[in-house]
Amino acid sequence: MTSSQTKPYAIGLALSGGGAKGFAHAGALKALEEFGIYPDIISGTSAGAIVGSLYADGCTPHEIIELFNNTSFYKFASFARSKTGLFKIDNFRKAMNQKLKAKTFEELNVPLYVNATDMFHGKNVFFSSGSLLDKVIASCSIPIIFEPVLIDGVHYSDGGLLCNFPVEVLRKKCKYLIGVNVGLVDIEHEEQLNLLDIIQRTYFFIRSASVLKGREQCDLLIEPPSIDKYGMFDAVKNEEIFQLGYQAALAILNEQKEKVKEMQAVSLSCPKTR
Repeated sequence: MTSSQTKPYAIGLALSGGGAKGFAHAGALKALEEFGIYPDIISGTSAGAIVGSLYADGCTPHEIIELFNNTSFYKFASFARSKTGLFKIDNFRKAMNQKLKAKTFEELNVPLYVNATDMFHGKNVFFSSGSLLDKVIASCSIPIIFEPVLIDGVHYSDGGLLCNFPVEVLRKKCKYLIGVNVGLVDIEHEEQLNLLDIIQRTYFFIRSASVLKGREQCDLLIEPPSIDKYGMFDAVKNEEIFQLGYQAALAILNEQKEKVKEMQAVSLSCPKTR
């Protein structure tokens, strides 16, 4: 591994996609804060892009889930009269626009990368500059479910299609890398499947291969053990999912005490670019 002096950031944080399971990201952030660990740079896909952007903008972990309190899928989604998606998420866009103080990546308190899938060219694209909201919305626009987002003449959909755990974009930029992966699903689903179940399970199988490499590159990997029992659209269970992320992060941080001490020390010694 390259010496920390050649890396501009001490601690990076990669947040996976996973729909409503992304509330666990906020819980993990709360645990990290309790250990005095604050990321110097963040990457996020889909749900991770939402949580990452709000946290980089200065929201606390609890403020992040408060935005979604008592929320169902249909509060933020409405049927679209469109050939490109079943739903539009104008209400979600409005809520995020009201919550985010920063309008560009450059205005965030913490540098942020979010990724989306270029649907014209079939490639993963990372965004880290310019206007913020459209790129966050694009990162979580699940194909078929939601309309793609047009950015500079290109239609973009959920980044999780090709990169659901955006670890590699940070690996060479930071000394230590923490990954929170919530993109897990219950393989042995015994109940009758509805349309949303089929879509999310299909989506999981597509994304799973892109997660394996990322997991291996993390210095600390947080994966809530029971998160697979929740669906991508279980937003009304945000407090439960938050607690799963919190408890899972606490367990790893208590288990890896030496690594945590190293991270706290290098956070003080590495130069900050912002």
